[in-house]
Amino acid sequence: MPARSAALISLGCSKNLADSEDLVTALRSVDFRLTDQLGEADLVLINTCSFIESAKAESIGHILEAAEGRKAGAKLFVAGCLTERYLAELSRDMPEVDQWVTFKDYDRFPAVVRSHFPDIPEHRLRHDQRSQLTPPHFAYLKIAEGCDNTCNFCAIPLFRGKHRSREFAALVAQAEVLHARGVKEINLISQHLDYYGQDLYGERRLSDLVRAIAAAAPTSWIRLHYCYPNDFTDELIAAMRECDNVVKYVDMPIQHASDRTLATMGRRTTRARISERLDAIRTAMPEVVLRTTFIVGFPGERDEDFEELMAFARVQRFDSVGCFPYSDEDGTTAERMKGKIDGPTISARHHAFMTQQKRLHRARQKRWVGRTLTVLIDAQRDFGAYTCRHSGQAHEVDGCTLLHADGLAVGGWAEVRITGTSGYDLVAEPA
Repeated sequence: MPARSAALISLGCSKNLADSEDLVTALRSVDFRLTDQLGEADLVLINTCSFIESAKAESIGHILEAAEGRKAGAKLFVAGCLTERYLAELSRDMPEVDQWVTFKDYDRFPAVVRSHFPDIPEHRLRHDQRSQLTPPHFAYLKIAEGCDNTCNFCAIPLFRGKHRSREFAALVAQAEVLHARGVKEINLISQHLDYYGQDLYGERRLSDLVRAIAAAAPTSWIRLHYCYPNDFTDELIAAMRECDNVVKYVDMPIQHASDRTLATMGRRTTRARISERLDAIRTAMPEVVLRTTFIVGFPGERDEDFEELMAFARVQRFDSVGCFPYSDEDGTTAERMKGKIDGPTISARHHAFMTQQKRLHRARQKRWVGRTLTVLIDAQRDFGAYTCRHSGQAHEVDGCTLLHADGLAVGGWAEVRITGTSGYDLVAEPA
């Protein structure tokens, strides 16, 4: 019997993409091959996102399009956050979906598939055959699932559940496999990276894991995503400083700088504590690149709270900042809070913050001009032009380095000299 084919639509964040890699690995284990032609697939799998309203709408749009565009007899499976959050409503309103795949189905996904295709074989791929959906030169390594924090604006713990660390040795083995494949950059991801190990081992073990993965993939960049300020320990700082291939890059979602607003958000930290951790990071790693995110317009945010945030951003000189206007999320504590800020005020604060940040970023970018850096080549833009990243630029969330050169290999390294800036990007020539 010829192999069946599956089409994948993976939406949302890098953590969702890592889940998609697990699901595709399971599909391959029962002899499905991937196709990019939706109309040819025997099974269409959509991994959805529901982070914000626009993501929900996009996910539903893809479901409807796939239901209409699939070939006769093809099965439509829908997984991800949208399924987990709204299963009852979706299963009632969208009968065209053949299988709603919940998170508890992920570990038994071959059996779920077999319930619709009873003649498929029963076997599993080896650990080193795990699918990789990113370009060959970089990969995501998901070290944990869920989150124990109870931030009042966030719905993730409501449907992803409590923090669950993945086994230490298995993660190191995965890093070894990625390194052996030639992966140049391994991104460690989870909802709360620096909480790693607390549930499995009774203590935080991210610093140990970082050292072990750095040793397992000695020629790869190791990048840490989503570390909380309260849990960014001195031991983790030491591990980052000691391991040459751990890039000196910190992605820390701070969310606000007013103690009053932080308390209302349920963040369980203070501006002083955040500032102390940032100072410790910069003292140990003077060249560190710091990325963060903020929310403006949270319920109860006063003018003076917003001004504190603006002043904090000016003082801290972050290299990259995301700023989100507050919006209600279904089921969260913030959704039920009083003191909601009106839309025009939220928009005005967001505009003011981003206007200031653009000016701060432009000034911060100048520190790179004239320097020689190692970059990773992500893509060829045109003849003689490449999109690259230095170690302080994370894939898709930061700016990039635009390199004008000839004859370079995508996925390889290059030495460049930074000659200028272009918006949020840097401009370079071969060194």
